[in-house]
Amino acid sequence: MRYKRILLPLLFSCLLSCEKQKPAKVNQEVYPIPGEQFFPEGIAYDKFAGIFYTGSTTNGDIVKVNVKTGATSLFAAGAKQDRRSCTGMKLDHKKRLWVCGGEENKVHVLNQDGERIKTWDLKALYNSGFINDCALDNQHIYFTDSRVQKIYRANVNTMQPGNVEDWFSFTDQQIPYTTGFNANGIVLTPEGKYIIIVVSNSGKLYRIDKTTKAVIEIVLNAPVTAGDGLWLDGNVLYVSRNITNKIFPVTLSNDYTSGTVGNGFGDNLLFNTTMAKAGNYFLVVNGQLNRRPSPTNPNPSPPVLPFTVSRVSIP
Repeated sequence: MRYKRILLPLLFSCLLSCEKQKPAKVNQEVYPIPGEQFFPEGIAYDKFAGIFYTGSTTNGDIVKVNVKTGATSLFAAGAKQDRRSCTGMKLDHKKRLWVCGGEENKVHVLNQDGERIKTWDLKALYNSGFINDCALDNQHIYFTDSRVQKIYRANVNTMQPGNVEDWFSFTDQQIPYTTGFNANGIVLTPEGKYIIIVVSNSGKLYRIDKTTKAVIEIVLNAPVTAGDGLWLDGNVLYVSRNITNKIFPVTLSNDYTSGTVGNGFGDNLLFNTTMAKAGNYFLVVNGQLNRRPSPTNPNPSPPVLPFTVSRVSIP
């Protein structure tokens, strides 16, 4: 009886803990994002809290969205934190939110309350060009630069986030760059040995050894041009190809040296940029960045409102 009195409360406590740790249910097919000029980019998903974050490329605001109810609230105001643009973003294991600054060439890290911990100006530090996307493991977070042939990284396995460093500079012989957007989406392989990046202009994928920094092109049966956000699940790399309004699976070899591009999927996507996996779905940001005024496109078609993040079933 004595052991039962001890074990039953422990079992009950364990059951409660396990219940709390169940991933949240993604209830809606579409999550509206407020703001007529928000033009969202980047997504970070906390599956146990049932919250995702996305940011604005026009004013740097970051909103958080409840996947059960669709309720949206302002997480961090760009104007108050000297942030004018958000692109890629990730949550580290301490639930700090890392945010790429795109053309502004900054990296920001925020705490769970939306307060800024630190900002790095990579243009001033390393003459960067466009800080686009990021990926992390338990030790580091890595950042792509779409205009300068560099990858940056910072230590996330410390009480205070480590400084962003100029980690790897490469050449045209390793990863060719042209005018426009080059290195974009980035993922880390599950065993922790490699980085994979997509070059948007060429549609090519590259594998970078994290230890030796050796680079190889991943041989594909077809290019994945306009490749934006990436998600790696086992040996299947999902590529969000913005102009196509589709997501394409790429089945990779065990050593990540070759891949076969499959059929695109996803309905009603609008210049889809980044994505996060949520159970059997992707949460996909409909950035509509092709409808945002720019020097090369001063009078684009107006955006389809409201801006949205879509729930997309994974085949």
